[in-house]
Amino acid sequence: MRFYNRKDELDELERVRKLCSKSTHFTIISGRRRVGKTELVKKFYENKEHLYFFIGRKKPSLLLEELSEIARTRIDGFPTILKFDEWLKFLLNNVGDNTVVFFDEFQNLKYVDESIFSDFQKVFDNLKNKTHVHIIAAGSHVTLMNKIFSDSKEPLFGRVTEKYVLKPLLFKDIAGMLADIGVTEIEEQMRWYTVFGGIPKYYVAAEEQGLFGDDIFSALRLLIFRDFAPLKEEARSILVEDFGSEHSSYFSILEAIALGNSEMTTIADKSGIKTQSINKYLGLLVKDFGYLDYVVPITEQKPWKSKKGRYFISDNFFKFWFRYVYRNMSDYEIGNYDILMGKIMQDFDAFTGHEFENVATQFLMNMNKQGMLPLSFSKIGKWWNRKGSEIDIVALDENTNDIFLCECKWRNRLTDVGVLENLMQKSWLVDWNKGNRQEHFAVISKSGFSKKAEEFAKVNGFLLYTLDDVGGCFGD
Repeated sequence: MRFYNRKDELDELERVRKLCSKSTHFTIISGRRRVGKTELVKKFYENKEHLYFFIGRKKPSLLLEELSEIARTRIDGFPTILKFDEWLKFLLNNVGDNTVVFFDEFQNLKYVDESIFSDFQKVFDNLKNKTHVHIIAAGSHVTLMNKIFSDSKEPLFGRVTEKYVLKPLLFKDIAGMLADIGVTEIEEQMRWYTVFGGIPKYYVAAEEQGLFGDDIFSALRLLIFRDFAPLKEEARSILVEDFGSEHSSYFSILEAIALGNSEMTTIADKSGIKTQSINKYLGLLVKDFGYLDYVVPITEQKPWKSKKGRYFISDNFFKFWFRYVYRNMSDYEIGNYDILMGKIMQDFDAFTGHEFENVATQFLMNMNKQGMLPLSFSKIGKWWNRKGSEIDIVALDENTNDIFLCECKWRNRLTDVGVLENLMQKSWLVDWNKGNRQEHFAVISKSGFSKKAEEFAKVNGFLLYTLDDVGGCFGD
């Protein structure tokens, strides 16, 4: 499968490489497993001098022996060295200028010998301005990577010259990957993206398993719902390693959120964790692990003080796993896959509808960037109030006081005029520059619109978009 996107990241790495002509730079890249950190760096250093070191959890002597064997492929006569600081010093002094030295799963050094971080710091400080190497360290354990490099008590604090968090790919890029395996219809691409999100590895796994042009349910049966499925233990293994001994509490919280509970008190109630304790877990899931998004209504003037916040699982695959696998673990463990697939097929349109709002937001951001909307918004997000009224997407131009209000409908029927009328009525509830704003309305519908809806839209200036419009915009 072709390498997709990451142009900005590659350009940035190339910029840093040029700076290495003056001094050694130390770049770290973190991000959840399977997001493509290793492939990004490999793409960057192809056709460049490089050394790739995978840091396994081994005894120090065994790890140094393995790393030395790799180093000998580039440096003739690399000696046997038993101390990490001496090993790193010899390496940096003997590789060529502008060589990329890549340490993959760097955080595992903590499990090898924690004193290695002090060794690394000592050598880097001594050689930074004497050598011309681009050191890149990647790690999948986001919390641990943050601690290693951002905790002022840690030896490598302040040593990093560049720090990136690699995010999942957007829908437009995943649509390209899906097209490579024969999934070309926008509706089916949406279903795949709803499950696997922007994690490239899952689409590569689909290709490796021979899937081509298959619908999402066929893919689920092959990749997850069978005894020898390649992704059968994927979510559990990643999350247990991340959460450690407290994984059961985190699992309960994520299951509660996956089932539609988004406010702190209801999450606490459904997960069985006391309200006074849950704030700690939610904070870690948002800030350290990055598995939750904390969202407030887009019109909040001081979002950091808002008490209207809601929590949503940010990772599509984990959201799917907690909703359909973890909550039905007894059936899953004994192989009742047909029963589980039946539940998924019955509920899947509703599940996809929530993700459709996120893709619609990406679509509008792309349209905004191309100047194809009646305003140029600076903020976009969801809106709701305490009385239960919600609008799927609201965008604001804070310079001109223009407001854009949009509903998204993932239904197997035409969207009728009532949806448009209701959106116009709800607009009056949005307390943002009332009486001094220009309103714009839109509806994005999977299945198109009735004639009455189209007539109402023409009279009242609504923009109407279909799923084909979404696909066409990303295709450009």
